[in-house]
Amino acid sequence: MYDDFLARILEPDTFLPSQFYGNGVLSRQLEGEKRLMLAILKDAVECLEKYRGARNSSGRELYQNALEWVEDKGTGWLFSFNNVCDLLGFDPDYLREFLLKREHKTAKPARGKVYPFPLGSRE
Repeated sequence: MYDDFLARILEPDTFLPSQFYGNGVLSRQLEGEKRLMLAILKDAVECLEKYRGARNSSGRELYQNALEWVEDKGTGWLFSFNNVCDLLGFDPDYLREFLLKREHKTAKPARGKVYPFPLGSRE
């Protein structure tokens, strides 16, 4: 009885290729998750581009939400900018720097009040 038990334990398992490699369900799920994350990233980039100069409140809100998502360096949320970039194979710091550079480049500088410079000395 002991020899029979030992023989069953040491006997190699036989797998069909579909059992070993799987039937593709997991890979299709990952593809779906990657497509979702790519769509989230694409939407954020499009919102930054489309609503940059928006005057209405809904456009400004979409722009601000996308900007805050890109600026956030946290990883606690599954769909954070860092996690999405990591899963898609992008460097989040490089992509963030690229996107924010475009935003800061298009931002209009604040104009200060101009005061005349006195030419002569007052005594």
